[in-house]
Amino acid sequence: MSPAAIASTGDFSWEEDLSEDLRLFDEEWEKSGGFDIDFSKLRHKFETGAVDLDDDDLVLDPDDTNVGLLNRLSNLAISYYNDKTDTRLELVKVLKANYHPSAGVTYYITFEASDCNQKTKQYQAVVRYLPRDTEVISCCPKPS
Repeated sequence: MSPAAIASTGDFSWEEDLSEDLRLFDEEWEKSGGFDIDFSKLRHKFETGAVDLDDDDLVLDPDDTNVGLLNRLSNLAISYYNDKTDTRLELVKVLKANYHPSAGVTYYITFEASDCNQKTKQYQAVVRYLPRDTEVISCCPKPS
């Protein structure tokens, strides 16, 4: 049925569906702070998603990859964290990331980092990315 036909019958169930999808999305987002969203629960992702670490769909440079970008952003977040906490973490590997459009793209990155004693721990960072203006919003150990 066309949108005009639906409007003429007064059947606006799509509005209820969209409203329910938005409620589910908000619930998932609030539970995880943007890091651990179960996108399989959502019919509409509202321009957000999980980053495919093995792809290159989020980068412009043909020699770059998504994981390459996330490694750079994670290292920026680690530098931010090290400056704030007087520690010396080093990136081990990016585990996963989600994104949403903002003034650029905001990434919610979960990664492993090791300290000077080689103890590995998971961290989470929020990084707003524009090619010439990248900002670390936060970086901290992943809550248990």
